[in-house]
Amino acid sequence: MAFAAIVNLTIALEVSQGVARFYASESDRARQIGYASSAFWFTVGSYSLFALAALGFAPVVAESIMGQKNLEAAFKIGVVHIWANGLFYLIQNQFRWELRSAHYASVSIVMSVVTALVSVWLTWFLDFGLLGLLSGLAVGSVTGTVMGLYWLRASIRITFSASQLRQMLRFSTPLVVSGVSVWLTLYADRLMIQSLLSVEQVGLYGIGFRVASLAGLVIMGFQAALTPLVYLHYQKNETPEQLAEIFRLFFFFFLVILLFLGIYAIDLLRIMTTPEFYASSVVVIYLVPAILLSSMYVFSPGIAIAKKTHLLVWINVIGGTLNISLNFFLIPFFGIEGAALATLISYFSVFMLYLHYGQRYYRIPHRWWSIIVPFIVTVIFLVVFRLMAWSDAMRWSYGVAVLFSITAVAVASGLVGADVIRQVSRVFRYR
Repeated sequence: MAFAAIVNLTIALEVSQGVARFYASESDRARQIGYASSAFWFTVGSYSLFALAALGFAPVVAESIMGQKNLEAAFKIGVVHIWANGLFYLIQNQFRWELRSAHYASVSIVMSVVTALVSVWLTWFLDFGLLGLLSGLAVGSVTGTVMGLYWLRASIRITFSASQLRQMLRFSTPLVVSGVSVWLTLYADRLMIQSLLSVEQVGLYGIGFRVASLAGLVIMGFQAALTPLVYLHYQKNETPEQLAEIFRLFFFFFLVILLFLGIYAIDLLRIMTTPEFYASSVVVIYLVPAILLSSMYVFSPGIAIAKKTHLLVWINVIGGTLNISLNFFLIPFFGIEGAALATLISYFSVFMLYLHYGQRYYRIPHRWWSIIVPFIVTVIFLVVFRLMAWSDAMRWSYGVAVLFSITAVAVASGLVGADVIRQVSRVFRYR
């Protein structure tokens, strides 16, 4: 799956991001079809060449990719999944660029359900093991791709424009380096924990990361909805203020989720895991904000609007380098907690760079005090929680009181209000 992530970032040169930039702002329907179709056929060609090469050299490369011998068949099925998933990713995003949220959700749900059913059937009932799991992934991706193509038949046709493709690739190709840097940032902590500590510590860190990943559910809706809407409406005078309002509401959710998972991580671990993994709760408090920060670039779209994608490369290279360096210095002293802190610092630095350059090219009128004051109060609550030894009953009482308190602070500081809630409701209806 790590290999699949690298392939998905590189093979098609992130052309889907090129579609995002040019499709929504194009008023001519024929040119819109040209962008969507050219990107699709380029993606089909790129992934097909990759798949043919990977299948042809499978006897040579399978062991190095899979990590052990006698998994050539699993590698080949995985290649089919990578091929189909690459096409599905482009199709899924096309629904976003066309603001078709119902179709986006439908193909995503169908793909997930088919993947789950086929995987369980082959792996559990027919005892195919890893082959069954990978086959389920491949079947799910193929199903989602076919279904999506049917619904996009008016946008993706048998047509190709080399000039439009070049236009998209000039925008998207620098994002490949940026994406690889993000991949390194994402996996550097676990690789260095394994190198500097042990596999057991990687397991603890991984469980903590999964609990913290629940926070990612908060950003998913914002991220899916905002990007195409920004490209469609960024020239309107009211858009910057609307983005500022949406960001304030998101930041309120950010604080609530951070407090909830920071305080109740141990309770979630008791539900989800066994006692040997409870120690992973120490990393959750760092990884929750790190995961949210990793996707908050959508609230600073200036770089993409100005087509300064080379800046994205440098920002993410700096973030990856910083993450690796901090992991190297902090892990020997603080263990997995040091790795989590390194991840938080690097993602915070990347977001601040996005914010700095984004504001330069497309200014959003943030009310910084209404953001900073609730954030400081949240940090104080978390520090107090970490310093005190709470019983289960006291922790639950403290948590409830803190969540009510931060809500009151957010309202008093102007972080949230009824007008913001109405605005976000319009965003999620793609209006």
